[in-house]
Amino acid sequence: MTTISAEAFLQPRLKALVAEAQEAGYSQDVIIALLINLLDTDIFSAPSDTRKGEQA
Repeated sequence: MTTISAEAFLQPRLKALVAEAQEAGYSQDVIIALLINLLDTDIFSAPSDTRKGEQA
């Protein structure tokens, strides 16, 4: 286990990602909205109760 908080770990990476996207011409509002949208997808959702090998 690390002594650094999740916030301290992720914040510089997120800032760099946003800065890189802004350099590519995207507005900060669009970047943040898209990040929120991406995090709200099934990729980042909690695992379902279905057992391995079964379909929901």
